[in-house]
Amino acid sequence: MFQKQLLACMALSFIFALLLFVPHAAAQEPVENRRNEFGIWGGISFDAMTLIGKTPDARFGNIGLRYGRILAANDSLAFSWTIDAVPVAVLSVSRITIVPTGSGTFIAQRDRDRTYGAGLSPIGLKLNFRRKQTVQPFVSGSAGFLFFSKVVPEPGAARFNFTYDFGGGVQIVRNSGRAFTFGYKYQHISNGYHAPNNPGIDVQMIYGGFSIFK
Repeated sequence: MFQKQLLACMALSFIFALLLFVPHAAAQEPVENRRNEFGIWGGISFDAMTLIGKTPDARFGNIGLRYGRILAANDSLAFSWTIDAVPVAVLSVSRITIVPTGSGTFIAQRDRDRTYGAGLSPIGLKLNFRRKQTVQPFVSGSAGFLFFSKVVPEPGAARFNFTYDFGGGVQIVRNSGRAFTFGYKYQHISNGYHAPNNPGIDVQMIYGGFSIFK
């Protein structure tokens, strides 16, 4: 059942991405006056820390759909609220399993266990600098949840996990209203102690995305 829902979410993500690239009629108002952002993005981890979380060697990747709304702006800054739907998330952790050798003895074998999930980050904030320029640095953060197909990252933990992240990057905004985003973020995943075991996961991620401002 979960796999069918995941495939449906992936299909919707693909359709949404195609719609983003469909040509639009040229808008009359300047891009800096458009307050709504619709986008798609994807990220992958390159390092797993053990600052808050205690799960070493974790790997994480996700795909998200974004809606953003500029709440306040001037000639230099734009402050936005964002919401991200995450139809696809993949967590891979290293686990040790005991394997019988056939001669009455056992050996410890290390392998990777991959788990799929989906979720939502409804609380997001983003601050763009150099608002009227093509290249706009930004800082951002968000909070939400992920629901995985099984307990992660180890037995005794939970399928439902809370998430938060913060980071920054650059957004390249064209006069047409199209924008490309490249960024870095630190992300924490944990069940908030609503399960007996809460090792938590810390990952550093790089991500890229495409948006349309309307």
